[in-house]
Amino acid sequence: MTDLLRWGTIFPEKRTFGAGTRSGLKWIGVHRLQVALGVAAAIGVGSATWCGMAYMHYQQVAAGELAAAMRAERVNADLQGALARLQDQLAIARQNLNTAQSRLSSLNEDAQQSSSSKADRIAQLTRALEQAQRDMHLVEAQRATLMARVSKAETDLADGQTRQQQAQEWQKKVQQLTAERDKAASERDQLRARITELEKSSALRHQQAPKPVAAAQPQPVAAPPAQSASTEVAVAPAAPEPAAAAASAPTVAAAPAPAADTRVAVAVTPAPGAAQPEAPRAVPAVAAAAPRSGALAHVERVLASTGVDVARLFAQLGVNRGMGGPFVPARGEHPDSLTPEKLAALRTLAQILPISAPLESYEISSPFGVRGDPVNGRGSFHTGEDFRAPYMSPVYATAPGVVTYAGYRDDYGKIVEIDHGNGISTRYGHLHRYVVSVGQRVAGRTQIGFLGSTGRATGPHVHYEVLVNGEPHDPEKFLGLARVVSAAQR
Repeated sequence: MTDLLRWGTIFPEKRTFGAGTRSGLKWIGVHRLQVALGVAAAIGVGSATWCGMAYMHYQQVAAGELAAAMRAERVNADLQGALARLQDQLAIARQNLNTAQSRLSSLNEDAQQSSSSKADRIAQLTRALEQAQRDMHLVEAQRATLMARVSKAETDLADGQTRQQQAQEWQKKVQQLTAERDKAASERDQLRARITELEKSSALRHQQAPKPVAAAQPQPVAAPPAQSASTEVAVAPAAPEPAAAAASAPTVAAAPAPAADTRVAVAVTPAPGAAQPEAPRAVPAVAAAAPRSGALAHVERVLASTGVDVARLFAQLGVNRGMGGPFVPARGEHPDSLTPEKLAALRTLAQILPISAPLESYEISSPFGVRGDPVNGRGSFHTGEDFRAPYMSPVYATAPGVVTYAGYRDDYGKIVEIDHGNGISTRYGHLHRYVVSVGQRVAGRTQIGFLGSTGRATGPHVHYEVLVNGEPHDPEKFLGLARVVSAAQR
């Protein structure tokens, strides 16, 4: 406030820049030495201050750089140690890598060798498995055949026992006939003695005609001895008197063999335990050797070509009975005519042999024999016939028999096997479904399943096989017999 009162205003006095400069220059000009010394002193002080400060800054920078250099050396030493350790680890890692690579190469070699050996082993095992499957299939077929043969043998044994009982009954009848024969022989001797006495008496009374009496009397009496004599041929004789045998010989030769003798011979022939050797046992061989012709002969030739025991089969059907003798064709009868006996045998064969087709309507897509395989195109042997028909068509048994297998089998797919006896069996493969079971007895034309394409098949069909004693044969041989039998029956 004092200044304000003194100045009279709040604003200082305005002075120009040049006026101050001029007054300063005047002062410097008056005091030049003092100014020069002051300036020099100021410059020296400033230089010294700057040098000190620069030195101090240099000292600090040098100390920092030294500390940094020492730290860098320590870090470098640490880095060198770490680098050395890393190099050692790298060397160990390289060594381990080399070991691992060598181990890996050896493992690869071992793996290649083991894979090749395993592949060879697998191939060997596969071949062994296929062979085992084929052997198992063969053993299964042989087992089924043996079971069928065992059942047939049991049936034959039962038939043999029945025939043995019948033979024993016939032996009793033969013994009764022998007793009756002996009784008739004694009566014959008495009648001959009586005739001799009558001849002597008539010779004394009628010396002119002795022979008509003898011719009229013996012949009606000699008929019963003829039957006894023929029976005596089939059974062991009782040793008649020589004179009586000589007297009865012409009568036996003149008398024809009656039907009763044949029945006795047939009954005695099948006896398995008969003690005496009998001539009628050779008769079936003669009858079997007799030539056949026509439809029955054709059937016999076809069955013989497949390996069927024709003689045994015909013997079971009663075609070859215990008969024989020379063959003399009857007048007015053709030798090749079909007799009722042969026609009955053909009808029986048609009922027991697989001569029908397994389907109602079909088409043969692949016959029996050599063919190109439908899957791989290579040459192969087809063991049956392929019957093509619509999917799920009913499949029928071609003849009566016993089911020996019903299931899944390798390339056949779902298959049914039936044994028909006499070593004959049939197979039905690639079924969609079967409706029979093992051990079931089926009649001819019985449905056993439905047509399908299971197993190794390229489409729906039935693979049909006919086996005789385990060997496959052309089914057309049996299917052709159906035409022969139907033509013969017409």
